[in-house]
Amino acid sequence: MFLYQSKFLHANYLELQYLSHFYWTEYAEYMDEQGIYHEWLNFLDKRIYKRANQIYTDFRRIEHLISQETIDWFVTYILPKIISHKGYRMGILLHDNSKISVPTTIKVNNIKIETKIFQSPENLMDWLMHNAERKEPGIDDHDHSHDGDTCQHS
Repeated sequence: MFLYQSKFLHANYLELQYLSHFYWTEYAEYMDEQGIYHEWLNFLDKRIYKRANQIYTDFRRIEHLISQETIDWFVTYILPKIISHKGYRMGILLHDNSKISVPTTIKVNNIKIETKIFQSPENLMDWLMHNAERKEPGIDDHDHSHDGDTCQHS
């Protein structure tokens, strides 16, 4: 399911895997760093409210714009709004994994999220899906973060 699509950023949600996939297009290569922030904020403004246990972020097309500050901003302002109430893993895809660093575990809203940088999409996906929670087809899927309220299914 598409969560968001612009000329620069595509965001998909794979419901059965509770996985959000963020992919920057070839047009994003010509943006500046402020454009990255703008696109993330547009995504948050227009997205369907699905949260993920796994986050797959492909930064390869905008790698030349990614700084440690960009990653820190993403973790501080974006990740809390897209990770589920029980967060699990976030994989980042880069051509050169020496440019930035991420801790092996990020704590967001008291939720621990394993993080890792990859150069191979296949390795990233294998890592995300290893022991990942999967939803059975047909089971109701909605955002289960109810800020402490009990979830009432109809």
